[in-house]
Amino acid sequence: MRCKRYNRVLLNVNPRRKVTAMFADSIDHSRAISVDIKRLGGLLGQIIREQHGQEALDLVEEIRAIAKARRNHEPQAAEKMMERLSGLSLEQKKILIKAFSNYFQLINIAEDRQRIRILRERERQGQLTEHIDEAIRQLKQKGLNSQEVRELLGHLRLRFVLTAHPSEAKRNEVLVKLRHIAQMMEDFDRAQLLPREEAKLESILAEEIEELWQTRQVRAVEKRVSDEVEFGLYFITSVIMDSVVSIYDDIYESMERHYPEEDWSNLHRLLRYGSWIGGDRDGNPNVTDDVTLETLQAQRDAARRVYLQELDFLEDHLTQSTQETGVSEELVQHIMSEGLPGERYADELYREALSQIRRKLEADRYFGRLELLDDLRLVRNSLRAHKGRRVAEGKLRRLIRKVRLFGLVLAPLDIREDARLHAAALDEIFRAYDITSSYRSLSEEEKQALLTREIQNPRPFFPPNLSSFSETTRRVVRTWRMIATAHERFSPDSIDTVIASMSQQPSDVLALLLMAKEVGVAHNLDLVPLFETIEDLDHAPQIMTALFNNPVYRAHLEDRRRRQQIMIGYSDSGKDGGYIASNWYLYTAQQRLAELCAQYGIETELFHGRGGSIGRGGGPANRAILSQPPMSLRGGIKITEQGEVIAYRYMNQAIAQRHLHQVLSAVMLALGNAHAYEVRPEWVEAMQELADLGREAFRKLVYETEDFLDYWQQATPIHELSQLRISSRPARRSSKGGFSAMRAIPWVFSWMQSRAIIPSWYGVGYAFSTFCQRHPHGLDLLRVMYKDWLFFRALVENTQFDVAKADMPIAELYASLVDDEERRTRIFGQIRSEHELSQRMICAITEQAELLDKSPTLKISIERRNPYVDPLNFLQVDLLRRLRAMTPQDESYQTILNMVLDTVNGIAAGLKTTG
Repeated sequence: MRCKRYNRVLLNVNPRRKVTAMFADSIDHSRAISVDIKRLGGLLGQIIREQHGQEALDLVEEIRAIAKARRNHEPQAAEKMMERLSGLSLEQKKILIKAFSNYFQLINIAEDRQRIRILRERERQGQLTEHIDEAIRQLKQKGLNSQEVRELLGHLRLRFVLTAHPSEAKRNEVLVKLRHIAQMMEDFDRAQLLPREEAKLESILAEEIEELWQTRQVRAVEKRVSDEVEFGLYFITSVIMDSVVSIYDDIYESMERHYPEEDWSNLHRLLRYGSWIGGDRDGNPNVTDDVTLETLQAQRDAARRVYLQELDFLEDHLTQSTQETGVSEELVQHIMSEGLPGERYADELYREALSQIRRKLEADRYFGRLELLDDLRLVRNSLRAHKGRRVAEGKLRRLIRKVRLFGLVLAPLDIREDARLHAAALDEIFRAYDITSSYRSLSEEEKQALLTREIQNPRPFFPPNLSSFSETTRRVVRTWRMIATAHERFSPDSIDTVIASMSQQPSDVLALLLMAKEVGVAHNLDLVPLFETIEDLDHAPQIMTALFNNPVYRAHLEDRRRRQQIMIGYSDSGKDGGYIASNWYLYTAQQRLAELCAQYGIETELFHGRGGSIGRGGGPANRAILSQPPMSLRGGIKITEQGEVIAYRYMNQAIAQRHLHQVLSAVMLALGNAHAYEVRPEWVEAMQELADLGREAFRKLVYETEDFLDYWQQATPIHELSQLRISSRPARRSSKGGFSAMRAIPWVFSWMQSRAIIPSWYGVGYAFSTFCQRHPHGLDLLRVMYKDWLFFRALVENTQFDVAKADMPIAELYASLVDDEERRTRIFGQIRSEHELSQRMICAITEQAELLDKSPTLKISIERRNPYVDPLNFLQVDLLRRLRAMTPQDESYQTILNMVLDTVNGIAAGLKTTG
């Protein structure tokens, strides 16, 4: 629920004079969020006035008032905004950028607090939906007995994979401050504070906001891979680990409540986390073999710190004396095998056991999680056997569960590399061995035959001396040798997946098997093709069929318990063919791949490379899961948690647990066919036609309009985004290749900043309209599909959200940066016309007068936020115009560039997304 009163967010807090308020004209009927906004906004206003004077605060209010007047369609308001901003000094503009940017960061915290309150109230009233307990209750009501539910849970394997992209715009230092502020706001909620305690807490809160105001919002230096690793570890150790353990508690409690006759104590690891951070080298030369090993060491060190802290607590609390209770013989023998107990804990053998475990962990004497688990379970089992059940099932059980789920690896790394680089390395090695002069020139059948022979060949394949080989070949060989080293040093759990991006032929996957076999790790690795473009998604079943029929690859699958992981990419397929075509080809690829694997008796684990924005596969994850082909979930599912999404979902433990409840409950219901429905043949035919029409319109604009790229580069801050030091990875896969080499992330990010957001909706209006023109009852059919088909409903609702969020008047402001008037008028006219058509068609299909009429909370959220994001867009355009008229040698160039990047950060906070 969004607040309905964005008032008094920047207040003059002097009680003796009339209050001048920013955002003082909206009304919220929820007292709690009003109090939060008043507190945060009042303190922010106080800081602005203390730092820059009353005049600065008045300026912020003036600009806010003009923005609101523009939204109320008052004549000349936009011109007044541009004129007022153009007359301001750089220092005044900087204050405005900071004011609006920090406002959104603080209000996001207030909204999260309100969401948590509402969730708690619904749970208290027994009305909480999208929850694990609700899913299990539905499965029982559907008639599933305990054995059927156990079988269902056997198929439930969910792994979230953290990535560093699309990169979080905020610095780690800012994220930490925001989390501290959120924790303090929770203290206001939870505690019965005395007046002096409340005043003290508010003073500390003001101190944190003052620090936030004086902290640079964007990085001054390039982000290193180690910075990204630190970012991921912060959220894993501070929020994710405890949230996951709590989710397991909820699962066990629900199973025991609804199926009390069954023992649920030994479920497999249903929910796990992995990471690409420090392992993904696709297009990122900064991720080297040394960096990956350093990442694994950093993760191990972080895991040990977490466990050591909990062991310290347990050592202080498990003070049971042998004079008061017993100790198992197994635990006594184990203690003695590690050395005689010291005098300090002579009769407190549980403390002694924990002290020994702590010392072993400090000395890094545990190789993997199983040895540590064995020692901890000895303590737990002894407590259980000697009337210490409550102690055994308290903090100690949580630690055991944490170690079982995260181990000393924390999150296994995936290694991803471009299949074309593997092919280049093979080409050079085969030529050096005089096996073939040009591997890459061979036909696909010849490549498969050669690779199959080499996989079976017992002689070494990698040259012992790489000095005469290219850097590409050396890099590929070093990567594979590093994987073998990691398995020896950190355990095979440390790296369990290798992905070939841009997989287009069976040979791309056989190349992985050859190199994995060469370093002796094939039996411990999932070898994963990544199908990214629409054409690759279409051809994926043929590629997998060839692999399943290959004898050496089939033998590899037998070693891997007949399980195949397949990754599908949302970003590049969207950039290739637009939103509607991307979604349809992803859906059909999942269905065809699941059917194919079932035919061969192979379990498929589909890996969804979803981004945070709608245009890159974002949107509610639970809705996406429920809308997938049901068979596609039975082998497990992996989903990326990308960049900025990590902070939004894992900044707060309550929000994190809500996210996990939503996704796990959706997977349970999908596996149990709780929402089973028939996909009719006419729906499939209609979707194929819509996909073709949408792709046609999207490619006509993006790929076939000769000067479209020039328009994009001028009408968005795409060039300036490359200067935003938020990622260790370059914006392009290579310096060549034009638009095709540009990553999907900056493509979406740039359009998000300009508020056009075309990647998530352009071509949808044309597809729907043309379909209805071709078919007399086309609109009726689309309405039935929207009502009865979860996939189509999710597609329409996701599109609707971004069509509603897109703002054509703001996008036109950015279009004014295009120097060629004819190009500007023509291309923006196409974008605006398609946006209007998309609005009309979505309203017709959903039977609404206006977009989001049936989702009033979302509608209010967009309407309330827009007037306060708008000033940042006006400022960004003003600054871009000045910047582009300068050269990097000009004195104020870097200052203005930094201010542009600050607006990027503020707009991302206001829209809650980068790309």
